[in-house]
Amino acid sequence: MPEPLKKTVSAFTKKPKTTEVTAGSTAVFEAETEKAGIKVKWQRAGTEITESEKYVIKAEGNKHSLTINNVGKEDDVTYAVIAGSSKVKFELKVKEPEKSETVTPAEAAPAPAVSESPAPPVESCQNTEAASSGTQPEKPVDPIGLFLVRPQDGEVTVGGNITFTAKVAGESLLKKPSVKWFKGKWMDLGSKVGQHLQLHDSYDRNNKVQLAE
Repeated sequence: MPEPLKKTVSAFTKKPKTTEVTAGSTAVFEAETEKAGIKVKWQRAGTEITESEKYVIKAEGNKHSLTINNVGKEDDVTYAVIAGSSKVKFELKVKEPEKSETVTPAEAAPAPAVSESPAPPVESCQNTEAASSGTQPEKPVDPIGLFLVRPQDGEVTVGGNITFTAKVAGESLLKKPSVKWFKGKWMDLGSKVGQHLQLHDSYDRNNKVQLAE
């Protein structure tokens, strides 16, 4: 005997697929019907879904979508979309957030950019001590030997101006040296430039010397 005829072609030209998302995120399922204006129903664990803040149902022509906001472990069930006699089942897989997402901020915290900055200020402090003692002004503590001219202590009357100058040798460096000025406990003065504070940099390519004032 010939086999019985199979069911008619599905009313859906695009069917939702099983999706895996992380808990707390949003899941979107999309479907398209062969014709526009067909009434489509969405089911969750066999029960019809009613639209709410968590479940957003949209229908535009022959395009239909179900959006599930703030996905939780309880949403890890079987879903279905129905149009006429056609019913398509699909699943939502919910996974816990990866541990690396919570560890990343902690890993970044122990090594802020500021931790690498104290070296230049420490050298300048040692230099001022040597200058004030007058014992070895021409041999400051500078193991790398980059500073040709170091900023010196200065006095200025309130309301007056004062300029600190530093020269850095760039012959032993692969690229033009970068100079930063700090105040107090490593406050980067680069962000404080204004009427009362001005920073000037110039680079002598012939002698490979960086001038900072």
